[in-house]
Amino acid sequence: MNYKNVMESLVEETYDKVSSSLDCCNCPRCRDDIIAYALNQLPPKYVATPQGVIYSKTYNLGIQHNADIMAALMKGANIVKDNPRH
Repeated sequence: MNYKNVMESLVEETYDKVSSSLDCCNCPRCRDDIIAYALNQLPPKYVATPQGVIYSKTYNLGIQHNADIMAALMKGANIVKDNPRH
């Protein structure tokens, strides 16, 4: 099987762009906790081909989609900030 949840890379890319503005720890464990929280709040986007990855990333670049990812990351950052596991 060769499938991928494109949402994982979209959330990771967004986190890497905005991590300094989240006002929380950026250690690897906190990063993983924030991203995992965000992914649990967002619908998965599975694709099975490289063309599907490109199409899905292009399709998901809309303003609302980016806002949803940011909101999930911010909420995750607040939760991790209040309950760090490092």
